[in-house]
Amino acid sequence: QDNMKVIAVALVLAVIAFVVNAESAFDPNIMKAVNSNPQNKWKAGINKFAAMSVEEVRAMLGGQVPQYKRYTEAQMRIIAQRAAPSNNPTSFDARKQWPDCVHPIRNQAHCGSCWAFGATEALSDRFCIASNGKVNVVLAPQDPVSCDYSNYGCNGGNLQYVWEYMKSTGVVPEACFPYVSQNGTEPACPSTCIDGKTSFSSQKYKLKSYEKVSPTFLFWERESKIESALIQSGPLETGFTVYQDFLQYQSGVYHHVTGGLLGGHAVKIVGYGVTSDNIKYWIVANSWGTDWGIDGFFWIQKGNNECGIEADVYDGVPDLSHVPQPLN
Repeated sequence: QDNMKVIAVALVLAVIAFVVNAESAFDPNIMKAVNSNPQNKWKAGINKFAAMSVEEVRAMLGGQVPQYKRYTEAQMRIIAQRAAPSNNPTSFDARKQWPDCVHPIRNQAHCGSCWAFGATEALSDRFCIASNGKVNVVLAPQDPVSCDYSNYGCNGGNLQYVWEYMKSTGVVPEACFPYVSQNGTEPACPSTCIDGKTSFSSQKYKLKSYEKVSPTFLFWERESKIESALIQSGPLETGFTVYQDFLQYQSGVYHHVTGGLLGGHAVKIVGYGVTSDNIKYWIVANSWGTDWGIDGFFWIQKGNNECGIEADVYDGVPDLSHVPQPLN
């Protein structure tokens, strides 16, 4: 019965694709390749991307990150030889460690603003964690989307540039500048908050400092450094390469199986763990809404730089010396 449903959906999508002259983002052959192989540690299924074209999905992937698959066998041997023993626990979940500070899953919709979501979500959580819950604010991804001129709004962004923006300029709260770029367009950067009277610049939350956690060359140190930064200070932003099979992720530990490359994507790492059969994974918050993946989250293989997930990770210290007065 499930197979019949898949075939029916595939036929409908094929007709839609033919009518609009667009390639469907959903490929039933990918789902079959993933689910029919017991060696794969995750399950694929039908979700909202079945109604979208490949081009629509590419427009959402706005993370300007290097394109990776995973470490080579030679690199994995080097890691086994050179990685220092870690004193970190085998599992950690920021959602359990700081339940009031790790904020809910969001939805970027049809805008390539993942770079802004991952950054502002990580900084929101970190303000709360660093202040022991006193500064519990949801920062506005719309701010960098509209106002960070070093990046490209709904057409994508660079992780280092947005972290520099959060340090030099800062980000206003969601209450000041709610997200309105769901349709893929950006309003101009305003001078006042949505109330029409509060100065936009007076509402900025800033970073005191930031750093790229994952070393560029000493790749065998990345895993433990990411773990340590997460345990000490909270969620982190990272980028990775998205292949077509990732769109169909439903559960389990993702690793790329099949399907073409779609682009770069930015997300928020909130934890890590290991399965009963000893597969290590990162716990990651996506910005595609709660109707995708594991209520908006996904697990991805850890320790092998799966799709580049460990190569471009950012960590920052919130500036608690200057916290704006909350909007009424």
